[in-house]
Amino acid sequence: MNNPHLKSIQIRDVEFGKDVVVIQPVNLYECTIGDNCFIGPFVEIQKDVVIGNNCKIQSHAFICELVNIGSNCFVSHGVMFINDNFSKGGPAGGDKNL
Repeated sequence: MNNPHLKSIQIRDVEFGKDVVVIQPVNLYECTIGDNCFIGPFVEIQKDVVIGNNCKIQSHAFICELVNIGSNCFVSHGVMFINDNFSKGGPAGGDKNL
């Protein structure tokens, strides 16, 4: 019988402001979250993300690395942020025939 390699959902190396509420489970790592923020369950915030003060990040949101969100923002349920600016008309590293 094979046993799976289990990895934990975690909060690692996060700089939290004052009065932040986090509802687990979440994946938050190497990011900065400002004062008075709410982070809902099933949210992933990756490294080098900065969330300003007084923000609400609702459940199932995904914020990939290098995205900055200003203060007083609301991120709705299931929103996905990307950091690809499509500078060549398609996804970076994507199909060269597009």
